[in-house]
Amino acid sequence: MSIKDELLYTVDELNNPVNPEPRKLAHSQGMWHRTSQIWIVNDTQQVLCQRRSLLKDTNPGKWEAIFGGHLAPGQEYIDCAIIELREELGMAVTKENLDFLFINKREKDREFQGIFRINWNGASSDLQLEKEEVEEVKWISIKDLLKTFKEKDGNWSAFAYEINLLSTWKNR
Repeated sequence: MSIKDELLYTVDELNNPVNPEPRKLAHSQGMWHRTSQIWIVNDTQQVLCQRRSLLKDTNPGKWEAIFGGHLAPGQEYIDCAIIELREELGMAVTKENLDFLFINKREKDREFQGIFRINWNGASSDLQLEKEEVEEVKWISIKDLLKTFKEKDGNWSAFAYEINLLSTWKNR
């Protein structure tokens, strides 16, 4: 099944489940759906960021500070997060490794985004990038990343909650 034909966990505007729908249809008709987003942060206050593959249907080639994807019908946010980290980066994590932060309701993309954080101190060279999803990765300091989002750098995709979240982490 191609990524455009994958079934999404569609929901109503209150995040209650409705019928599964193909990704392409859900996006084109603005149906509410769920995603998981994972922030990977190390002990030196750096965030692992990715440049999205040029093959992606949204924001190809742009940088993001998160990893993740769409939930399948009936899937839980945390299970999606674990699967996405394994697929996109080759990281084997468990539920205990992930800290759930909050659900972000994003009107623009009609998404309920389950936001997670994981502490990881590995080298980016240790990762196995899924080339259909991730072009490259690099560590960026929270301070520099915060500046990037405040300046609204057009080379980055953003979800509008990053500045508040990074400000909280910067002040720890």
